Amino acid sequence: MRALKIFVLAASLAVSATLSAQSPVYLFPDYTAGSVALKNRTFVKTKLNLDTFHDKLYYMDGDQIMELDNLSDVSAVYIGDRTFIPQGKSLYEVVDLGTGTTLLVKWHQKKDPLGKKGAYDQVAHASSTISIDPNYHSPSVFQRGGEEVMLTITDNTYGFLMDGKFKKFVDKRSFLKLFPAKKEAIEQFIEEGNLLFTRPDDVIAVAKFATAK
Repeated sequence: MRALKIFVLAASLAVSATLSAQSPVYLFPDYTAGSVALKNRTFVKTKLNLDTFHDKLYYMDGDQIMELDNLSDVSAVYIGDRTFIPQGKSLYEVVDLGTGTTLLVKWHQKKDPLGKKGAYDQVAHASSTISIDPNYHSPSVFQRGGEEVMLTITDNTYGFLMDGKFKKFVDKRSFLKLFPAKKEAIEQFIEEGNLLFTRPDDVIAVAKFATAK
């Protein structure tokens, strides 16, 4: 039965078994149980993970990693208790704001090399020690191989489905354009909370405030 389900997935979507030569930065620390919902109402259960550096979705076929690189036949992807939906060629996480509105998040990470790992795990040329403490709304960083130490920088794209259209934003300026009537109140909320659009949790807080009735 499992082989049949993987065959259905492979037959519906173009797949590749090759990872990029550059190490991925995964959203989840491990491949996590989930499923892919196809538009033909077929559900394929497997283990999945998102590479937020290359913007790719991978799944496990036995001990082999396969790329799911065609989202046109996909209606949703479920990884653990989180839901992702396609928008164009990208996959966005659905975040319920509790205001009757959902925020869509395209997770993307950029790499900033800090230097080479030396003795006692010290990093040459790094000016300080950096600790990454991921939570639900921050990707868990997992990089394969190599001794080069990288700092990952969040560079997400966000959006709302408004009036039947997908409205994207990436920073404070583009966000405020979506809520012209609430611009002053939102700016005050951001200033008082010292909120930054480079922090996903802060973006979610601002989105909740802006969409509250």
